[in-house]
Amino acid sequence: MIDIVTIGWLTIDDIVLPNGRCHKQVLGGGALYSAIGARIWHDRVGIHSVTGEKYIKTVTKEISQCGLDVTGLNSIGGRGLELWILHETETEKQQVPKLTSSTAQEMDSGRRRLPEAYVSSRGFHIAPQTPASSIANVRYLSSFGPEPIITLDILADTYIDSNQYLDLSFLESVTAFIPSREEIYRIWHPTNLNDWIKEQAATYNRCIAVKLGGMGSLVCEGAQASVLHVPALGVEVVDTTGAGDSYCGGFLAGLVAGRPVIECAVMGTVSASFVIQACGALATPTPTASERADRFSSVLRRVAEWRT
Repeated sequence: MIDIVTIGWLTIDDIVLPNGRCHKQVLGGGALYSAIGARIWHDRVGIHSVTGEKYIKTVTKEISQCGLDVTGLNSIGGRGLELWILHETETEKQQVPKLTSSTAQEMDSGRRRLPEAYVSSRGFHIAPQTPASSIANVRYLSSFGPEPIITLDILADTYIDSNQYLDLSFLESVTAFIPSREEIYRIWHPTNLNDWIKEQAATYNRCIAVKLGGMGSLVCEGAQASVLHVPALGVEVVDTTGAGDSYCGGFLAGLVAGRPVIECAVMGTVSASFVIQACGALATPTPTASERADRFSSVLRRVAEWRT
């Protein structure tokens, strides 16, 4: 049985790092990086996505070799979503579709119905895709019974209409909303980030976790809760592509395991720490239980020190 499913895009990336180095034809995308982040903590993870027919055989083989279930993969005509990932700093980047790329809308419309084997999964992560598709997935998944665990990440890039996210009523149907700080400022323009987080958490009685890049994350759950800071881990950084997505996967793995949200955020931090030590989702090192536990304890200890 598959317990965790990630839903979103697979991409073929040419990654340009801040030092000018370029890594070409790297398999990525939010659906894959979040699945890798969840897989660090949980064995039964599936991915629901599409890729271009040019890549489907290679993509299916490589993803399955990483221990992820590929029942939910299918192909569309053309080349799928091909991106330039242009890193200006370790935390600031632009994503630019190539001229040969399929469109974001083609990626979303080409993804088939959720496989029957995934319908009874305990947790779902809606990875970045078009806003219309994100919100449709929220409504679809929230109709499952008993009420599933749903986490949501978004995009605010120029090639999609992120204004569709302005009405936050979709939060009523998710368990945790996990945007980045940059996405919040681009879409909602808050004057104070902490106040905005508390307001949404209270209004919708949901968990809000905001990714801060190298500064870690902020987490708040429900009405009258405090905003807590979870620091990032200091590790040698190779490539930050997918760090935020893998954080979401680790966070969802924590929710599925019934952990408190602060521990879920720590699990997300640990997942991201392993992903940024490699270039490409599939190159992420597989940690031992001991390595994973050591990083978890280190972050949780720093959270406790900050709160005292």
